[in-house]
Amino acid sequence: MKKLVTVLLAACLLGTAGCSANNGSSENRGSAGGLEKITVAFLPNEQSTGLSKTNEMLVAEIQNALGDDVKVEGIVCDDYSAVSEAILTGTAQIAWESGATFAAAHMADEAVIPLFTYGEDADGDGKGDLDHAVYKAYIATDIKNKADFEGKNRDEMFEQLLGKSFSFVSATSTSGRLVPTTSLYMVFGPDGMKKVTEKSQIFEKTDKEGGLFSEVQFGGNHPGSVQLIVTDKVYAGAFCCQYGEDYKDQLYIIDTVDVPNGPLWVNSNYITEDQQKALIDHFVNLTPENCVTDFFDAEKGFFYETDHPELNRFVQQPADFYDFLFEMYKDEK
Repeated sequence: MKKLVTVLLAACLLGTAGCSANNGSSENRGSAGGLEKITVAFLPNEQSTGLSKTNEMLVAEIQNALGDDVKVEGIVCDDYSAVSEAILTGTAQIAWESGATFAAAHMADEAVIPLFTYGEDADGDGKGDLDHAVYKAYIATDIKNKADFEGKNRDEMFEQLLGKSFSFVSATSTSGRLVPTTSLYMVFGPDGMKKVTEKSQIFEKTDKEGGLFSEVQFGGNHPGSVQLIVTDKVYAGAFCCQYGEDYKDQLYIIDTVDVPNGPLWVNSNYITEDQQKALIDHFVNLTPENCVTDFFDAEKGFFYETDHPELNRFVQQPADFYDFLFEMYKDEK
C-alpha cells in the first residue's frame, strides 16, 4: 500500500484534524437509518476562511437533491489530506476536491466511491460527455528531436528517453509528476522491461543511481517545465493541458494520457443507496435553466476552472473510470 494511504490511515487512528463537524454517529441517524445531517468537505476559499460562493452553490444543489429530510452543510478543511481524513472517518460524508484525493481515500477504504464527474456537452444534447470528462497530460520533446521518435510505437518512443535529461513539474503535481511517472513505470517497471523496481527511481534518481534519466529537473509549475523543454535545458519533459499551447510549433508530443476529471465522491457507509441515486439523478439532469442561479455561469459558476465552463455538465462514470488514478497511487514511494 502506498505511503500516502498509510499516512491517511494513521491520521484516522489519531483522530480527524484540519476540519470539524458532527460525524456519522448514532446521534446523527434518522429513523430510517440515514443521517439527519450530511456534511460536505471543501478546501479553503482563497478569499476567506469560509465557503466560497461556488461551494455554497454545490451545497445548495446537494440539499435540493436529497430533500428536506436531511440538513446539508459544508465545512472547510486545511488541505487535501484533511479532506480525505474527514471522509474516511465519517466526519464528512461527501467531497468534491480532487480526483487524486478521491483515489487515495478509495484505496484506503473501498466504501469511498465516486458518483459522477463532469464533461463538456460535446453534441448539444444537454448531457455531459465522458470523452470530454478528462484533461490531458503530456510528455513532449523539442520539435527538432522529432526524427528520434517517428515510426516508433509508444514503448519504443519511451526507450528513446532512456539516458536523456527529463523535466517534471513538481514532486507533488498530479499531471506533471504522478501521471508521467506512472506511464513510465508501466513500461519500465517490474511488469514491463524491469529497468526499475520503484517509482522513485524515475523522478528522484539519475541513470547512474539506478534511474532512467541522465538528469532530472523540476520546472516548479507547468509553464516552467515547458520552458525547460523548449530552451534545451532538458531533452524531454511533462506538463499538462493548455500550458504548451503557446509553444505548440516547438513541441513534439511523445505521449498523451487522458486524466479523468475529479468526481463527487461519498463514503457509502453513511450515504445510503437511495441517497446516492438521488444525487446522481439530480446532478446529471441539471441544466442552466433548472440549477441554482449562476451554477453553470462561465465567470462565476461551478466549472470556472475549465476552458468552456458554460458547456460542462455532470455525467455518471463507469466503475473503471478511475483505474488509472488507482494505478497511479499503487506502490507510490
